[in-house]
Amino acid sequence: MSRACLDFHETGAQDKEQHQRDEFYVNLGLAVRTLREDWPLLFTKDLNYDIYRDDITFIDPLNTFTGTENYKLIFWALRFHGKMLFRDISLEVYRIWQPSENVILIRWNLKGVPRVPWEAKGEFQGTSRYKLDRNGKIYEHKVDNLAFNFPQQLKPAASVLDLVAACPASPNPTFLWGPADVYSSSWVEFYRAVRETLNRENSTDCFGKMATCS
Repeated sequence: MSRACLDFHETGAQDKEQHQRDEFYVNLGLAVRTLREDWPLLFTKDLNYDIYRDDITFIDPLNTFTGTENYKLIFWALRFHGKMLFRDISLEVYRIWQPSENVILIRWNLKGVPRVPWEAKGEFQGTSRYKLDRNGKIYEHKVDNLAFNFPQQLKPAASVLDLVAACPASPNPTFLWGPADVYSSSWVEFYRAVRETLNRENSTDCFGKMATCS
């Protein structure tokens, strides 16, 4: 192969690589702007899903869901059950930053005022970690570093929530998965409702696939 041909192929490969880098940074910028706009309105409007891959994976301390349909369902369930169980619920973004080129971190604070009169308002903080592929599309959303701040219950103590109020930050939101006979709060019901929505949807999908194959 002649020198001219080698130079041509090298130039073509460099141009392709540069184009991919340019696309990455364009999509990265779009992802950061979109997340900054979407998160404060999480309980009032749907997200912009253009920044995510179709096989987006959502991970929290005990659950993993994959695919945009499941991802959309998570946030639909948060909005629906949030409005059902809380008189006021909102999310505040404390900080958005990049610890590395292909990772976006968001530190947020969720506050809610339950509809039931015997529960005071509570809040908890967490971190959402987004991973981007080589094209700048988000393929993973992981929630961790949860820290809780719930007031003491007006009902008898010894509930899991009372223990959580006195605990430091933990990557595992213990109150969400306590024993079945633990005193039920709006926050526990909120999590259970969202989780059951996803479980029902996935069970329906599995049943439909089995019926199709039979």
